[in-house]
Amino acid sequence: MTLHHLFAVRFTVLVLVAIPLACTSPLDLPISKAKGQRLENRAFGLPPSPLPNESSDVTESDDTALNDAQAEQKPLPHLILPATRSSKDDTDRVYTDLVSKAKDTHPIFSKSDDNLGVIFWTALLTPSDADELKRNHPILTSVAEDKIIPLEQLHDPEPGFEKRTIVHRKRDEPGEVIKQSNAPQQLKVISQPGKEVKVGDLRNFAYREEAGRGVTVYIFDEGANKQHSEWTGQPGAKKWIFPGNPNDPRYTIDTTETDKSETSHGSCVYSMAVGPRFGVAKNADVVIVKHAIFNREDSDDSDEEDTVESATLDGMAMILADVKGSELKKKAVVNLSFGVSEDIEDASRDKIHDLIEELLANDVVVVTASGNERNSETGARSDIDDYPALFREDIQEMIVVGATNNEGTTWPSTQGGDLLDLSGPGDSIVCAKREGDGLTIKSGTSYAAASVSGLAAYFLSLPELSDRLKVDGKTAQNVKDIILEKAYPRIDGEVKVLYNNEKSDLNT
Repeated sequence: MTLHHLFAVRFTVLVLVAIPLACTSPLDLPISKAKGQRLENRAFGLPPSPLPNESSDVTESDDTALNDAQAEQKPLPHLILPATRSSKDDTDRVYTDLVSKAKDTHPIFSKSDDNLGVIFWTALLTPSDADELKRNHPILTSVAEDKIIPLEQLHDPEPGFEKRTIVHRKRDEPGEVIKQSNAPQQLKVISQPGKEVKVGDLRNFAYREEAGRGVTVYIFDEGANKQHSEWTGQPGAKKWIFPGNPNDPRYTIDTTETDKSETSHGSCVYSMAVGPRFGVAKNADVVIVKHAIFNREDSDDSDEEDTVESATLDGMAMILADVKGSELKKKAVVNLSFGVSEDIEDASRDKIHDLIEELLANDVVVVTASGNERNSETGARSDIDDYPALFREDIQEMIVVGATNNEGTTWPSTQGGDLLDLSGPGDSIVCAKREGDGLTIKSGTSYAAASVSGLAAYFLSLPELSDRLKVDGKTAQNVKDIILEKAYPRIDGEVKVLYNNEKSDLNT
């Protein structure tokens, strides 16, 4: 299973959701079995060396067969998935059996939900124990190795924008319209008052003072830059969630409150959603859900990073638990700027699907990037072909976002088709860098999705829209409806682009 961030980049949870979730990064680059095996050997100890050939009765083929047999029964981390909403009696029986089979060196790790039941377990099992567990319990949809997921980056332009001073006006009176004169062009177009207006004539970004206040935006990504003025100048409450299995010997959960990505993916997504200079929901609360990431020492690329399948599911489960525990029904948005390859196992894909549906049922808005894999020369992979965006085939409430330039022309690498709902600026946009207080230039659907997540929080915070939007069981669809109602193509024949229903002033 391949997890990648959707920014000009090619885990994504989603809810598949990514979990990534986030990402940075881009798509469809499955880890080879050889690389996966090398990592497993390093983590759990190499299989015994071939037996010395001391007797003429022991042949090289005998040695190979013995070593193969030993390797086949080597305990490996497994991800165990029960059917959603399995009964407690059934899951208790699985757990009892799992305890008898799991190795003490790798304690059982699990997540559950009051409505969905047990979401998953992980445990160290031999292949034969895993097969027996699956045979013994019909409720199990999958008992498979907990796969390593490479996080891989695609075209990510180098920084090319000088830092400017941030000026953010704060108002005590609700409902007032603020005009942000130092807004970048990508933000000004979100309050562009009609396609007849030229982008170069926009003087500022107009937005209502509420700007997401009282709404929480979950960003499932690689972290954020706490030292940047986009963080320190943002007035909303902030917290971090660190998914992952603390018992997995292959990695250590990184609980540092930093942006792990080399490309500033997480910091850029954060600033586009809620930052005081670049964001749409400037006053929203934020929860950073940080992908569990580790460096794979066997890789030829020293910057190559990985996560594991269970950590992505865990991230989605932790978002759901936090929404319920914090009583954020009708007051939360989840941004999933990552993708998970469509060739993942059905059971894992279905589990992410169920988690997304449960979020939506709890009146949480879910926004995901459409993907960056279209070949601009041949047109190959023009349609969306990764999850969680593919879930839009049957989950209509999800919002799938592509990227355009500031004038409204579709970015050439954007994947679209019938599942694309709208687009936003994502071609050479400016945003926060992962270190210091610098800025960087990025392209990708990840960043367009972040702006739409911010717009969802923005509309949810406007008091005059409360009765229309905040309806039990319909909040996510209602928010999507108003976003699509206000969006419009900036160029005839092009896709709809987000619009916040305010009007930028124009240069005379």
